[in-house]
Amino acid sequence: MEADLSENSLKKWVAESIRVSRLHGYNPSYFIDMLDRYGIQGTMSRLVCSGEIQSGLIKLKELGLSDEWSIEAGILKFPDLFTKQDLINAQFRLDNIDNASLR
Repeated sequence: MEADLSENSLKKWVAESIRVSRLHGYNPSYFIDMLDRYGIQGTMSRLVCSGEIQSGLIKLKELGLSDEWSIEAGILKFPDLFTKQDLINAQFRLDNIDNASLR
């Protein structure tokens, strides 16, 4: 039951993240497209497993939203729904968001 609540909370958080991004002029279309194919957790895990800092994370940083509304922030906000490696990857990406060699 608790997992269901967390999964529902994550779903609501993702919807709000997309809404907030759009309000700031950024449409995370690649992320939205992936949601249909891989589901929320699958999409988020896939995106943070890459060592490359994606343009969406960079754009959210430019908008001042990365610490609260990025995929990485979502993974850290809902740690029970993701693997330890996902958590490590998400933190690494937030810590290295300005590292040009990872783009």
